[in-house]
Amino acid sequence: MRGAKEPLVTIVQFGDYTDAASATQARALADAVQRWPDDVSIAFVQLPSRSRRMSRLAAQTAASAGDAEAFWQIHDRLFATPPKTVEDLERIAIAAGKGAAAWKQSIDSGVHQPWIEANAASARELGIVGSPALFVNGKPVTGEADSIIAAIASERDAMAKLVAGGLPRAEIYAEVLAVADVPRPLASATGRDADALLNYAVPAADRPVLGPVDAPVTVITFTDFQCPYCARAQVTITELRKRHPEDVRVVFRNLPLGFHKDARELAKVALAADKQGKFWPMHDLIFARKDLSSASWKRFAKKLRLDARKLDKAMKSPEIEQKIAEDEAVAKAFGVNGTPTFFVNGRLLGGAQPIEAFELLVTEELAKAQAFLAEDPGGEGTVYDRMAEGFIPAP
Repeated sequence: MRGAKEPLVTIVQFGDYTDAASATQARALADAVQRWPDDVSIAFVQLPSRSRRMSRLAAQTAASAGDAEAFWQIHDRLFATPPKTVEDLERIAIAAGKGAAAWKQSIDSGVHQPWIEANAASARELGIVGSPALFVNGKPVTGEADSIIAAIASERDAMAKLVAGGLPRAEIYAEVLAVADVPRPLASATGRDADALLNYAVPAADRPVLGPVDAPVTVITFTDFQCPYCARAQVTITELRKRHPEDVRVVFRNLPLGFHKDARELAKVALAADKQGKFWPMHDLIFARKDLSSASWKRFAKKLRLDARKLDKAMKSPEIEQKIAEDEAVAKAFGVNGTPTFFVNGRLLGGAQPIEAFELLVTEELAKAQAFLAEDPGGEGTVYDRMAEGFIPAP
């Protein structure tokens, strides 16, 4: 960590030294520490790409620093000039005071790899599988440098008011995390932390679908209509569909959380609208509005020209309640206890992640699906259903 000892704002960045978006975030965070040295603290969590050797070596180079001051020197140099060769890494280590022989020995021995793996494991506990991911006082933040600085400034102002009201600075971070509306870590079907590298056979049949039914990549969402992070994630999902209109389909599953008083009723509204072919328009209207009272969704129904009598009857039907209960059972079976949660061809991605995190998984899973289709070009069921026969099932 670096920055203030008793900060108003604690920032945690999950990053990769060879990732351009991570570098953009790092520059914004360095700016924030310079602007507010007494109020901002930064923690960096190593999340190197498993598919890029240079990414893993860069993480080991930073870890080899030996002390905090040298670590941040190497950290800043890596982001300032992304390494392309092993020689680049050696020069960066030497410039920060690390001897060439000591650096080479640490790389060859892999002595720091367990620590880096522990960093990655802490990310997976939160459903984070790709860099970058940024949290400001526990709140996920995305966007360019201006957006990041604005989010930090807003949080700093809010915390300053709490301190003025008597909250000790040393207790700020514990306080904000205690009340944060964020998912808890996910547990897998085996009772352990879900492994984001594995494909889980989450069923996709008989649920609202957006995109080609036989798309090679299926994104199954577990969503709460009253969850602010779910609303934020819809923007990302829309962008993902724009980028991959033929390759990605979205399958919707409800997971209304108990502490959201209107979530279950809204789930029923959306499923009842589906009976009249208007699930996705209703879905979009709900997420676009802050007022989610019954009067509000009745206006949505009128706007969509739904038959009010049929809608009301469907909402009260056992079938709708059964569908929600089935979604909850599937979520529980696969260790999902927070929203939003996504499975990209069965790969776990939790929280309102940036588009880059989705792109990482979609790219990997699309390549795997294409290889599968080369060997199995036809057959009964969708591409996803056929592939899921080889995925990890629920117990």
